[in-house]
Amino acid sequence: MKAKDERERVRAAALRLLRYRERSVAEMRERLRRKGFDHETIDVEIENLKEQGLLDDERFTGIWIRHKLTISHKGKRLIRAELAAKGISSELFAKIWAAHADQERRSACEWARAKAEGYSSLEGFERRGRIRQGLYRRGYSQEAIQEALKEIG
Repeated sequence: MKAKDERERVRAAALRLLRYRERSVAEMRERLRRKGFDHETIDVEIENLKEQGLLDDERFTGIWIRHKLTISHKGKRLIRAELAAKGISSELFAKIWAAHADQERRSACEWARAKAEGYSSLEGFERRGRIRQGLYRRGYSQEAIQEALKEIG
């Protein structure tokens, strides 16, 4: 009976975490461990959540990438680092990223256009330099940066 109660508490905690946002398997495991649950019970419940489709690293990675590109305007380098910290392998990242590579360039151009308006009082060279630095800090690839700078002139 005690083991069943423990599993139910682990499941309830996991579902509460998933109500807030999607989680990677590694992230869920770590959060449940920090709550003091038994490792074996955590593993069993994570497998149950995966089988039920409630925990899926591929889906999580796709959602994370789309959000960071469109809402946060971050580039590949920063997104990859964030996902690695959440336990997503570089192989899985590369697989999911392939479908979003063009979106990085659009995101960089969108961010650059918005910043160019704010820097309209600056001379061309200084304005382009600030935009280039901002895009680099946001993790955009050199290709995306070059395309964004070409678009703003």
